[in-house]
Amino acid sequence: MADENEQQSACEAGRDEQHCKCRQRRAAAEAAAENASAAQQPAAHHCKCKHDGAAEAGDEQPKHCACKHDAEGHAISTEPHLGYVADLASLIEIQPESTVSRVVMREDGLRVVLFGFDKDQALSEHTAAMPVTIQVLEGKLRVGGEGREVELVPGGVVYLSARLPHTVYAVEPSKMLLSMFDNRG
Repeated sequence: MADENEQQSACEAGRDEQHCKCRQRRAAAEAAAENASAAQQPAAHHCKCKHDGAAEAGDEQPKHCACKHDAEGHAISTEPHLGYVADLASLIEIQPESTVSRVVMREDGLRVVLFGFDKDQALSEHTAAMPVTIQVLEGKLRVGGEGREVELVPGGVVYLSARLPHTVYAVEPSKMLLSMFDNRG
């Protein structure tokens, strides 16, 4: 939903004329968020720019806009702007005996993902291709990496460099904010 808010703000500021249906998509995304399934699947944020699809009659090339797209085809603004997501913790629910996640922001070089962990749920040892930070919005996590383990509670932050093997364990039901910084271009 953050992408939709940013696109609407860009439209209202006159910077993003190619996303002319952003208000309709935002309303649809808000409705979808309210009716989200137990799996907490994110609402679609796919760019509907003029260049999506085939070229118009008489055009040799599809129309192009100034937006950039991530690997999943979502629009990423290249114009200076302020991204904002209010009340992050309310955007995900903790599911019994599960770990759930939801992307809440995509920006140039940044992806923000919310996680909901029930007590005793974990992410087994893995690595990330990019640097990340982890913050707890609610609850308590144990984060391990590089032979260390820290208890992370609201107000703290953990930084993990790219390719560092690490684990995440929920000591109690928890909501986590993961920020991934991808500057590979």
